[in-house]
This record gives sequence, C-alpha cells and structure tokens, in this order.
Amino acid sequence: MSSIRFGNSTRGFCMKILLIGAGLTGLSCARELHSQGHDITIVESRAEIGHPQDKPGLVTGENDLSEYASQIYLTKTGCRRAWLAKSMAQRLPITYLLRTQASTIIQDFDRTIDTTSSSTTVWEGGVTLTGREPSTEIIAHRSDGTVECWTTGSLPEVEGGWLERFTGTFDEKNASVDASISRGIELASEPKT
Repeated sequence: MSSIRFGNSTRGFCMKILLIGAGLTGLSCARELHSQGHDITIVESRAEIGHPQDKPGLVTGENDLSEYASQIYLTKTGCRRAWLAKSMAQRLPITYLLRTQASTIIQDFDRTIDTTSSSTTVWEGGVTLTGREPSTEIIAHRSDGTVECWTTGSLPEVEGGWLERFTGTFDEKNASVDASISRGIELASEPKT
C-alpha cells in the first residue's frame, strides 16, 4: 500500500522518498523535494555529512551560494565543500540515516533516488596556502587564504607540505559544487520510475 498523503504539498500530494547519498547532489535534491512538500529520508554510508571530502570545492558561479557565504569561505572560484554540505544539511528538516547502507532499509518508500556517482576517474587533492599551489587540473581559492588543488596524477609536493589531503572518484565535468547542486535539482524534477 502506498504512503501517498493528499493535501500536504504544493502539488496536492506527499510522497515518502528515500535518497541515497548525503553529498551536495543528494542534499540539493532533498531541498528541492522538501520544498515541494515531500517526506525525505537520506541514507549515507559515511559517519559524517561532508567528511571525508571526496570532491573539489570548485565554484563556477552557476548557483547562488550567498546564503552560506560566511560559513564556507566562498570566493568566485572556491569554497569549503564539506562545510557547504554541513550547512545545507543543518537547514533541511528531514531524516538522516548515517553509517547505513540503502540495502538495509526495510521501510516502504514511494520513490528511491540514488544520487551517488558512478565515475571511475580517481583524483588526488590537497589544501595548501595561497601562493604555494602547484599547477593542477582543478584549483579553487578560498577566502581564508587557502587553495584546494586536484589532479588525476600524483599530487606534487608543496612548500611546507599539504595542510590536508583528499582522494575522490569523479568526472571533471561534474567536479564543481555547482554541477553537483544542479544534478540534485535535475534528479528531483525527473519523473518517478
């Protein structure tokens, strides 16, 4: 039996939706669906939203992030991606199931949306101080004086060493914060299958 409830959203019905993945794609999808009045649960295999970071904080300017600017060290080219994920999650009154695999969920949902990536391109990333960044494929400057660098090769050494190191698997066209948010909005608007 479906758990659709009538009269609870702008569209006249409310679906119970399970989203797989609490990255920016999942969170932006959840925000969009929640604004339509749906009941959202996000399942995430990691123990913490936004950590460990596995994609760049590269900003292309396609989405308005100004409401988060002071929390994420936003510039024209970068931000702290993990902090953006945490800030978005804190503003969403939905259910989060951390350290959980979607296959273990036994509740009935009207719709399940997998927001995780299936890319196989491995990237190495790191954070250093502005002015010490090497030439890499992706560079994102933050307003706190740090810069995030990502490469598909070996991450070169930098003066003073890296402040933080990352590893991620993603396609370059989907690397930016904006691409992740746009993909989440797109997934929210796709018809249910």
